[in-house]
Amino acid sequence: MATQSNSVPAEPTWAEIVNCGLGAFLGESVDNSVIEVDFAELKDGTLVELVEDPKNPGRKCLAVWKDGEIEFLDRLDQDGLVMVPLAQHSEILGGIRLPKGVEPFESVQKLLLSLESLISQCIAVDEQYVSVLADFVLSTWFVDRFSVAPYLSVVGLPQSGKTSLLKVLSLVCRRPLLIADITSAGFYQACARFMPTMLIDEAGTAANNRTLRHILRSGTTKDVLAVRKGCSFHSYGAKVFSWLEQPDDPALNSRCILIRMFENKSTALVRTDEPRVQQLAAHLRAQLLRLRLENFKKVQLAPVPGDEVLRPRTRDLLRALSAAHAQDTQRSQRLLKFFESGQAIPVEPLDPAQNAVLRALFSAIHLHEDFSSIRVGDLTHMVNLFLDRAGENLRLLPRKVGAVLTSLCLATRTRTNSGWAISVSRQDAEKLHQLAACYGIDGFKDRFLGMSPQDCSFCRAAGLDKKGPDLPPEPSGQEERTKEVDLCAKLNLLLRSNREGRCFA
Repeated sequence: MATQSNSVPAEPTWAEIVNCGLGAFLGESVDNSVIEVDFAELKDGTLVELVEDPKNPGRKCLAVWKDGEIEFLDRLDQDGLVMVPLAQHSEILGGIRLPKGVEPFESVQKLLLSLESLISQCIAVDEQYVSVLADFVLSTWFVDRFSVAPYLSVVGLPQSGKTSLLKVLSLVCRRPLLIADITSAGFYQACARFMPTMLIDEAGTAANNRTLRHILRSGTTKDVLAVRKGCSFHSYGAKVFSWLEQPDDPALNSRCILIRMFENKSTALVRTDEPRVQQLAAHLRAQLLRLRLENFKKVQLAPVPGDEVLRPRTRDLLRALSAAHAQDTQRSQRLLKFFESGQAIPVEPLDPAQNAVLRALFSAIHLHEDFSSIRVGDLTHMVNLFLDRAGENLRLLPRKVGAVLTSLCLATRTRTNSGWAISVSRQDAEKLHQLAACYGIDGFKDRFLGMSPQDCSFCRAAGLDKKGPDLPPEPSGQEERTKEVDLCAKLNLLLRSNREGRCFA
């Protein structure tokens, strides 16, 4: 990004330059222009990166990388432009840790092992997360090359090490900004000017938690902008945030890799402020910068063999974490297995209303082979029967059932003399099974269905014949048996009035 120099009032403001992009601005070749730079890719392939001056601690300079050679400059003349380091008096820049120079590294694999070692020395975290955290750190150095930014959601009770983990990550991620609270204006400004790795401690206690979660949801995608007073900003970038418990926000949770933390009383862990840790982190930052400069034009999101089994958003996160070490097939496959296990991004269950509607339709297509449509009013009655059987106090109205059907993409409705009716095609039946396989539904193997998943071709295709517990035991009491028989009779009565003679399974 670039900002206006105070000495040249006629030049665009930093917000205007954010709107047009530094690359477009540099292409105009304006004579005697001075701009402040934090990163730039020039037409001749030169890369310019803001760093700490290796010879003058506390000062900023430009690391200029061209054809494998590096030099550190206070200013760079290029096509009539004079580029200088971003202002040192910037309050936000003062909170961002920059590399101090550039150092050679042996290999990407050795860099990752060093990162894993640093994390393990400072944090007691489940072993399966250590390599994921190292992959995340590596990805932050190339996040501006991606269309999707990776997020980590760190969850744990007080004193479980959440803050310590954020401190460790702040030592080695690219442009880390560790904060406890921030205004929406400050958030947008920081992301637009520096694209930092935002590390938000105890995000659930932020002053405007709802606004923060909205910004976080939109910040995973590069092309999503916010418009403020005629200027466009973005909140894109890698982020880590800690919570006492995950927020009730399925859309945000689905964008995050979950890291669970537990209290550990080990005395072998070292503090992040110890000199040897600080020194090791400084060397790693310098090596990671060299990795970035050497591979900036090569690293990009690419498929991982076998990742087609993942959901789209999960697949994007996997590709972001594996992009910088794509040549290491073994590591990428290990990461894929972690995502496949469901531990990286646990699937959020449907809410009671959605679950009840899905369950009612799922039951309907299995109770009768010739089922093809049902009136909305009758489906609503079925849904409320299931809610009652599950002990839920919630009851739905037909309008709510219709809204849920729309959200489930099962919204083919026609007006009849007896009210609105829902048509369930073969394609809809397939969708119902896919939803059941993805989210699970209460009572999936209810005994009263009178069928086994092995008997249904859709169940077999969706893998439902291999999922879920065995059938529950027969009801022990006469009252429970009577309730089950009564429910089955009511469902059959409802469906009998809707039969049109089509078979799905």
